[in-house]
Amino acid sequence: MEPSQDCCTKARLLRAGRKIFAERGLKNATIQEICELAQANGASVNYHFGSKEKLYASVLEDYFMEAERRHPRDRGITPQSGPEDRLRAFIGSILWQTLGDADPVNERLGKRFLQELIEPSETFVDFLERHCRPKFDYLTGIVRELLPGLDEAASARCVSSIFGQCVHFNLAKETGIRVTPGLDLNEDNIEGITDFIMDFSLGGIERLRRLRRG
Repeated sequence: MEPSQDCCTKARLLRAGRKIFAERGLKNATIQEICELAQANGASVNYHFGSKEKLYASVLEDYFMEAERRHPRDRGITPQSGPEDRLRAFIGSILWQTLGDADPVNERLGKRFLQELIEPSETFVDFLERHCRPKFDYLTGIVRELLPGLDEAASARCVSSIFGQCVHFNLAKETGIRVTPGLDLNEDNIEGITDFIMDFSLGGIERLRRLRRG
């Protein structure tokens, strides 16, 4: 059975949206240029997605789900793996996802996605609850295994610190190339950056552990 015309049009809009939003962002992209690239009529975005903003959210969700499939947080670990092994796998997955598999469109979409995490738009709030909340809870569980008895506020600060280190290397990539050459995220140094974030984070957790004992 051949796919329906509606399905084909929706898929073309998503592909066109990926390219246009990656290059221009939500504010500067127009429905007209997306529809022209998708070879669709001007009303098709509203028909299939409801608005330009909802198409943008769908594009980012599609990017996110594909990145999760390519670089899952449980790669290389088993149910018996300890919290340090799970933390390393999690950090590695975030870094590989934000790197974008050396695809310029994916890399730019990764930055758009990180910007939404920093300052989410109204259409992105639902996505945060469905997809980002579970990642936050997963990392919180690891932190609490490493430091039992940690209160909710301290756990959240630890999680934010670890996640912030992961996203910094891509979010500030252009600045990093100029200010600290060699620290920009790429395939050659991703394992070294993973090791550094692990060492720095575990060092901080050990410091908190000592303070609690004291």
